[in-house]
Amino acid sequence: IAQANAPLTDELRFEESRVLVRRRGGEVDYVPGDDVDYMDVSPRQMVSVATAMIPFLEHDDANRALMGANMMRQAVPLIKSEAPLVGTGMEYRCAVDAGDVLKSEKDGVVQEVSADYITTANDDG
Repeated sequence: IAQANAPLTDELRFEESRVLVRRRGGEVDYVPGDDVDYMDVSPRQMVSVATAMIPFLEHDDANRALMGANMMRQAVPLIKSEAPLVGTGMEYRCAVDAGDVLKSEKDGVVQEVSADYITTANDDG
């Protein structure tokens, strides 16, 4: 099990050739990155994505937060969603990490959208 803070490349490979891991029995060792099967949970990932989208979660009663997380599981996949009145900052990350968003590599303006393609105009034409 590699540590959660082990640096990764954009391709989700370990940056360093040897990675610090914890083995069965609690032994610590350095192994090649290709031999690592698991990583620790990141300290930034203490709650689920749905729970992280509940505004002011840290001020909610535990039972209310649990109920809200269950409601979020039902509310997130709506076809015609509306922008939230109060956001948490996780909405963008949730959409991008889910792979449901197409991002252009260059700034521009969307000109046309269909079921098969999206046409944008940028500085390059």
